[in-house]
Amino acid sequence: MKSTKYLAIDKNIISEGISLKFNIFMLSSDEEMYCIKENGICFTRDDKVIISSADILYVDEAQHNEYEEFYETFLETQEELKNIKLDKKPSVAYKHASNVLSNLFSNPEDLGNYESSKEVVNQMLETILDDDFTIKSIMDITTHDYYTHTHSINVSIYALCLGAYLKMQPETLSALGEAALLHDLGKSKVDPAIITKNGILTDREFHEVKKHSELGYKLGLKLGINNNDVLDGIRYHHEKMDGTGYPSGLKGSDIPFFARIICICDIFDALTSRRTYKEAMTTFEAIKLMKLTMKNHVDIKLLNKMIMLFR
Repeated sequence: MKSTKYLAIDKNIISEGISLKFNIFMLSSDEEMYCIKENGICFTRDDKVIISSADILYVDEAQHNEYEEFYETFLETQEELKNIKLDKKPSVAYKHASNVLSNLFSNPEDLGNYESSKEVVNQMLETILDDDFTIKSIMDITTHDYYTHTHSINVSIYALCLGAYLKMQPETLSALGEAALLHDLGKSKVDPAIITKNGILTDREFHEVKKHSELGYKLGLKLGINNNDVLDGIRYHHEKMDGTGYPSGLKGSDIPFFARIICICDIFDALTSRRTYKEAMTTFEAIKLMKLTMKNHVDIKLLNKMIMLFR
């Protein structure tokens, strides 16, 4: 018997008094999926309270087309990604990106999920290139609890901001954002028990995790990505300037430019995110640590540019 698949959706579509043409699901405390509202039944104030406690809402894959149709209308009607105030725009884009990346990591070989991820990059890029954009406006809405898909969004945001500061052309920025967004996609092929482990990894577990960069590269090829800059960013973002990184032990300028940018943004977000075994560092603390202890690992010229960006 075929098991039911569920896909994450945007919680913002739920409002008191609304009824939908599809069922809405949540995960219970024991990780069981259950329906919290059947189609055609209005949401109440009590429902909103329950939903506020959920990290993610879901729809049955069989009803995902109905959700996509509604969501498109929802965005058009609300004009949330076009005509809203800038201080709200990054937040809306981020929440949508989180849902898209959750779906992508659940089914990384699905072309539809990949195409949706490219739209996420374009939305973030549009926000970052806005004349009224400030780095603070988008850093304020990035999630500082570490999850693989939200980490990927954060890294993409920082990479796009740094690339824009370096005055990259929009086409190059789009490719950089895509590489950064997909840099950890290979982790979807690593044992979830290792990826979600609460604590420091053993040597064996770390060896397994290190496979993700090559696995992500292979997934990129399967998805039809033919931009070598994007593929190199995914494959080589764990290389170090002194040649002690992986998977190929590349050194200095032999490390592709996208990979050097993503490496810095990857480390920065990891340091400024909460984990079960550590508190998040402040921006100042993270940059200071990187400057003091990682001068042989990261491109210091790029790190200095990032510091200027934050100023």
